[in-house]
Amino acid sequence: MRKQSFLQGAMVLGAAGLATKGMAMMIQVVVARELGAQGFGLFQTINPLFYLLLTISTLALPPALSKVLAENIAIGNLAKARRAWRLSNGTVLVISAAVCLFALAFAPEIAAKWLDARATLPFIGALFRIPVVCLSSVMTGYYMGIQNQTPPAVAWIVETAVRTMTTIPLVIAFSPHGIQYGALAVMIGAGLGEAAGYLFMLSRYLARDRKAMEHAVQAASSSTQANASVQGTARDLVQIALPNTITNITGIVAFAAEPVIMYLAFAKIGIPKSQATALYGAFGMAMELLFLPTVLSSALSSVVIPAVSEAAALRNGALVTRRLNQVIQATMFLALPATVFFTLSGHDLATSLYNVKLAGDILAYVAPTCAFLYVLDPLSAVLQGLNKAAISTLISLVTSAIRIGCIYYFVGIEREGIYGVATAVAIAGIVSTVISVYFVRKYVHLWVNFLNVGKMLIAAALASVPIRETQVALHSLSPSLQVAVSGIVGLFTYLVAAIYLRVVRVEQLERIPVFGTVLVSVLAKMPFVSSHNTAR
Repeated sequence: MRKQSFLQGAMVLGAAGLATKGMAMMIQVVVARELGAQGFGLFQTINPLFYLLLTISTLALPPALSKVLAENIAIGNLAKARRAWRLSNGTVLVISAAVCLFALAFAPEIAAKWLDARATLPFIGALFRIPVVCLSSVMTGYYMGIQNQTPPAVAWIVETAVRTMTTIPLVIAFSPHGIQYGALAVMIGAGLGEAAGYLFMLSRYLARDRKAMEHAVQAASSSTQANASVQGTARDLVQIALPNTITNITGIVAFAAEPVIMYLAFAKIGIPKSQATALYGAFGMAMELLFLPTVLSSALSSVVIPAVSEAAALRNGALVTRRLNQVIQATMFLALPATVFFTLSGHDLATSLYNVKLAGDILAYVAPTCAFLYVLDPLSAVLQGLNKAAISTLISLVTSAIRIGCIYYFVGIEREGIYGVATAVAIAGIVSTVISVYFVRKYVHLWVNFLNVGKMLIAAALASVPIRETQVALHSLSPSLQVAVSGIVGLFTYLVAAIYLRVVRVEQLERIPVFGTVLVSVLAKMPFVSSHNTAR
C-alpha cells in the first residue's frame, strides 16, 4: 500500500482543496445572485441540523479509523487494521440508514419547529445525502490511515466538479419557482457530487487497495494479529470516536442554537425574522470567504492525525514535536497574508462575488482574527492524534457557551446587530485557540520560531503596500478586477519577501502540486532567488 510523506500528503490535499474551493465558489456566487441573502440565510439555518444528523450517523468513526489504521500498520498488526475498516463501514451504513429514515418521517415537524417554513423541501433533499456522505467519510478515513492522500484528493475534485456541473443549471432552472426550490436544487447537486466522489474511491479500493490489504494480511504472521478480536477492535475505535462524537455534537448543537439565539436577540431589538435571515445570510457569505484559506490548514489537520498517531505508537516524541511545529509554522505562513488581504480587499471581494456590500464589511471586520481561527483545527487534530480528544470536548463546551452567550449579549443587549454575531465568533475563536495551545503544551514540546513569525509579519506588511496602491490605481475599474490584480500582486510580493527573508525555500514551493513549478519559474527570475536559498 502506497504511503506518502507528511508534507507531501498535506500538499496534495491542499492543492485539491484549492481546486474544489474554486469550483465551490462558483456555486456560491450563483446561489447568492439567484437566491439573494435570504436564500443564503436559509442554508445557514438548514446546515446545523443536517450536520448534527451527519455527526450522529458517522459517530466520528472516520478520524478514529485513520488513527487505528495508522497505529496498527506502524506496529505490523494488519489483521486488526482490516477488521477496523470493515467494522467502520458496517456501523455507519446501518446507523446512517436508520437516522435518514427517522428524520424523513419527522421532517415536516422538524422543519416547522426549528427552521424557516421555506426550508422543508431542501431539508428533505439534504437527508438523502447522509448515507452516501457517511460511507464516503469512512473511505476517506481509510486512505488517511494508510497515509495515501491522493485518492481522497482526486475524489474531492470529482465530487466538486460533478456538483458544479449539476447544481448551477439546476439552481437557475428551479429558482424562479421560489428560493425553497432553488435551495432544493443545491441539495440535489450536492448529493450527485458526493455520490460521484464516493464511487470513485470505492472503485479505486476494489480495483487495487483491497487486494493489497488482503495480501499484506496473509503475508504477516504475528501473535498480535492472531489474538486480535472484534471486541478489541471496536473498543479501540470507540475510545477515539466517542470523545470526538461528543465534541462534534457539542459543536453542532451550539451551531444549531446559534440561529435560534440570533433570532431571539434580533427580536429583542425589534428586527423581524425575515430581515434577520437576510443579515445572517450576509454573515454566512463573509464567513465562507474568511475560511477559504482553511482548505490548506484543514489539509494539514487531516494528515496530522494519522502522522501523530503513528509517531506516538512508535514512541517517537521528537517526531510528534516536529509534526506539530511544522503545522503551526505552515498555518501562520497562510494566516498572515490572508489577514492583510481580507482586511484591505474584503469589501471588493464580497461585492464582486456576491454583490452584497454588508458581507464585505463583516469580512473586513473579522479578518484581524484570521491567525487564531486558522490555527485552531491543527491544534485540535494534534490532541486527537495523541488520544486526548476528551480535552477537545471540554474546549468545545466552554467556547460554544461563550459564543452563544456573546451573540445574545452583543446583538440583543449591546445592539450591535449582525456585527455582534461576528464579534462573538472572533472572541470564541481566540479563546478556543488560547486554551488549545495551553493543553497541547502539556503533552508536546511546542516550539515556535518567533524569528520566523516576525519575518512573516514583515513580509505580510510589505505585501499590504502594493495591495493598497493597486486598489488606489484601479479605483475606477470594477471591484472584481481590483481584487484579482491586488491579490496576485500582494501574493507575489509576500512570496518574494518570504524567500528573501529566508522564511521559505524555493524547493519547498516547487513541491506544490500543479502550480509549484510555474510559480518557481517566475520567482527564479528575481536576482536573489536561487535553488540553494536556505531557511529553516
